[in-house]
Amino acid sequence: MSRPEILLFYDGFELRAVDGFSRVAREQARRAARFVYKTARRGQTKTGFYTAFAMLRTCLEQAGCRVKVNDFAAARRSPATPIGVLGYSSVLEKLDGLPNPRLLGPGLFSSPLECPDLFSDPRNVLYLQSSEWVEALFAPWFTNRQRRWFAGLDLDRIPANDGTPKPIDVLIYDKIYFDRDAVYDRTIGKFRDLLDRHNLCHTTIRYGQYYRPDYLRSLRSSRCMAFFSHSETQGIAYQECLAMNVPVFAWDEGVWPNPMARQISDQPIPSTSVPYFDERCGRRFTMASMEADWARFLAMLPQFSPRRFVSSELSAAKSARLYLHAYSEVGAAHRLGGDTGSRIDQRPAGIV
Repeated sequence: MSRPEILLFYDGFELRAVDGFSRVAREQARRAARFVYKTARRGQTKTGFYTAFAMLRTCLEQAGCRVKVNDFAAARRSPATPIGVLGYSSVLEKLDGLPNPRLLGPGLFSSPLECPDLFSDPRNVLYLQSSEWVEALFAPWFTNRQRRWFAGLDLDRIPANDGTPKPIDVLIYDKIYFDRDAVYDRTIGKFRDLLDRHNLCHTTIRYGQYYRPDYLRSLRSSRCMAFFSHSETQGIAYQECLAMNVPVFAWDEGVWPNPMARQISDQPIPSTSVPYFDERCGRRFTMASMEADWARFLAMLPQFSPRRFVSSELSAAKSARLYLHAYSEVGAAHRLGGDTGSRIDQRPAGIV
């Protein structure tokens, strides 16, 4: 049986969508130089967009697919074959010469106002969203064109940290960036004071300023992680923590604080910092109830089973099934002809 072929296009800092042999050769040299530079400085070599793309590619290959990345020639040879489009919005301009129907996302846009007429281009058939709250944010503009997908985690590649020494009581993950000085003092600063009062050992890792192997080593040495992020579309970093069976104490005020929110609505926009989370994972908290919730979290620490949550809810196999379902839906709509958008199933988007 032949392996299904999936065409993916990604454009971003780590990998650029370029066409032509000489451009591809220059791009490969640029990628190698960037990786060496970032690694030598022990910097973050991958953005969240690229991490999700790489995880998608891996789960599709594990599902038996033959994945081609930024292969313009293959797309031109088969103009009716869907293409998956990921990364930054710059990828759309680079694909303008291809007639193929498109499965877009995740990524590309942070706000629906960046692309309100996205589906006026008949090649754009479906858009993948990584979580329920983001889907709701885009729904007035994208209506029934959205489908849910998450980047699945391969637990065979992420060992649990059970049974290893844990000299760190709490690893603090710092992803505070909106109004950082003020917000840090009343969130992480306040939490650190609480830990110090109880003589708990803690260390902090800051988003965008760490080397991933250092993060994983810190997780292996930690009893739990306190996750401070304004919001997450998926939250792969905290999910890697769950996969290692490290419970998470998650700050979650439930409102999207991005300044773009005021352009979209005069009402608070619901969001979450942990879009995939239940009682197996740990505990959510707001700053108003931090101390009481922290006490409850500590008391329940031995009872959490976050790795089981990842195994049942965020597996690589389930991720591949979701993507292939949406990819097939795009192809089927195109084969029926006419306005592909009108062919899309009218049922509410969601995980199947």
